[in-house]
Amino acid sequence: MKNLLKKEILLCTNAQIVIFSLFALFILIPSWPPAISFIYPLSGVMTLFPRGLANKDIEYTSLLPVKKTDIVKGKTLFIMVVELAVILLATAGGIIRALYPIIPDASESDYYIKTQPTISLLGFAFFAFGVMNFIMISMYYKNPYKRLSAPSLISIFASTFVLGIGTVLIVLVDVMRDYSPLGLMVQFITLAIGMILFVVLSLLGYLLGAKRFEKVDL
Repeated sequence: MKNLLKKEILLCTNAQIVIFSLFALFILIPSWPPAISFIYPLSGVMTLFPRGLANKDIEYTSLLPVKKTDIVKGKTLFIMVVELAVILLATAGGIIRALYPIIPDASESDYYIKTQPTISLLGFAFFAFGVMNFIMISMYYKNPYKRLSAPSLISIFASTFVLGIGTVLIVLVDVMRDYSPLGLMVQFITLAIGMILFVVLSLLGYLLGAKRFEKVDL
């Protein structure tokens, strides 16, 4: 599996994935809601399957001494690695933005304060990535030889919805953005739940995708 993941990183990483992943640093822009930094990278991940289809990635990987389920597993792990890199970039940018807040207009201070990066937002980001992985991987491997846009579109809309709901909750619920002892506890609990959902949903997406892919005639 280590070699298969290495193959995914070396051969399947395209310019769109790299560029859109770097957009996680948009979290540094003070006038933008932090959730934007997670939405743009989703578009980069969406390019992975169409480019793989064009480059006959499945045909090439199937010639290697690996099981069909390992093909799905390698792709799932690669996507998760990209998403973790995005979250690490956004976290670094979020720390900088939190340490050096820019509030140019007092009349807009409430908006900027409420949209400052929070630990709980990372939890919703993990959850959103998990939702994307479950939908996209499970749908794509049902018929990987067709240029289907539905898996990408449905997954990105669902992920964006999760991030939108998370942003609204953070704005409306003070404890989800407060750095008091209670606020920190709630934020870290939200982060932990998001991480668990990320792993569980990604695993379920892999299992369902692998099950469907085994029925595909290569």
